[in-house]
Amino acid sequence: MITKTLKILLLVLIVSAFVQTEKTYAQRVLIGPRISGNMNIYNQKGLTGTWNGFGVAVGGTVDVSFNKNVGLMANLNVFDMRNFKNSQTQGGVTTSQSYSLAYVTPEVMFKAEFSGFYLVAGPSFGINITNSGEVTQTATGQTPVTQTSDPEVNTMRFDIKTGAGYTFPIGSNMYLGTDFMVMIPVTDTYNFTGVSNSITTFQIGTALKFKI
Repeated sequence: MITKTLKILLLVLIVSAFVQTEKTYAQRVLIGPRISGNMNIYNQKGLTGTWNGFGVAVGGTVDVSFNKNVGLMANLNVFDMRNFKNSQTQGGVTTSQSYSLAYVTPEVMFKAEFSGFYLVAGPSFGINITNSGEVTQTATGQTPVTQTSDPEVNTMRFDIKTGAGYTFPIGSNMYLGTDFMVMIPVTDTYNFTGVSNSITTFQIGTALKFKI
């Protein structure tokens, strides 16, 4: 009987401690600005050469911890650049192509956290706000000729975003987060009938987070 009572008391203590921990961590909400550098790789069947480029993403983040190990991270990039270019020479003529797209990208990711280190994964939606491009042809001994090229872009895009990061304190209620993310495309970038195309993006980001 005594052994059974001790077991019940121990169970109550464990549950109480867990509930108290939940309450403590449920109050940890971090919010702040975030900036990242993008490396973009354009993919389309039949293309030759490399089509890649660099851009930036500027926005904010909300980092919520429900307990020690589980949470959510929501980012809103108000200016997310997906630039890429390519250059090829054939028959003495060099053709250089350069394209630039920008998006507003809201994203919500599930977070698994371990003492500051975290893994995230979730959907990322992109709303296109700018689209531009140009093609420059340069022949030996002649003036380069540049033309605009603005292929029809899909207004919305969908990616699966996953990555890892670390958040560490730098002051009272202030934290610095660093992360590496990969955006895996699910939908096409451009509206090319019957031609699948996409942009894979790698991000290195940093965020200044404040506890609220």
